[in-house]
Amino acid sequence: MISKKTINAIELCVLLASQRGGDYLTTAELAPRLDLSISYLENILKPLKDNDIVLSMKGPGGGYTLRGDAARVSVWEVASVFEKTLVGTQDPGEAQSHDSYVLELEQVVIKTLKSFMLSDFADFSAFEVKSYADAVGRFKFKPLPMALMPKAPNSVFQLGMSL
Repeated sequence: MISKKTINAIELCVLLASQRGGDYLTTAELAPRLDLSISYLENILKPLKDNDIVLSMKGPGGGYTLRGDAARVSVWEVASVFEKTLVGTQDPGEAQSHDSYVLELEQVVIKTLKSFMLSDFADFSAFEVKSYADAVGRFKFKPLPMALMPKAPNSVFQLGMSL
């Protein structure tokens, strides 16, 4: 019922809510933490920015941060940006019996998402800001594979002792 994109958007907003002091995080820093590609992350951030949930700043020291207080932003506000089917639900009395069940279930989902704020899920104590350069390295090289060590004698003396 709730799309993967909506779940990723909620996780993104919770991560931004966990930032101390409203620091800005770049997409290069957010992508490895959420295990998402930068282009997919930008597709999530654009609607959030257009709906005034996320604030962006260009230039050095820029990036994205949550607009306002995380205790005042409900999870539903984030989900409603991406879940247009839930936003346009009608009164359960107007629908047929099968559709009525689905609409009532959607109303329960909406009510539940409205009852939780982003600050309920943000972990302010365990979140340690680590720069992307520290995580990946300055030159963004992939780590080298472990070298294979042969399990053979290293010298003529070890060869003689193994026989």
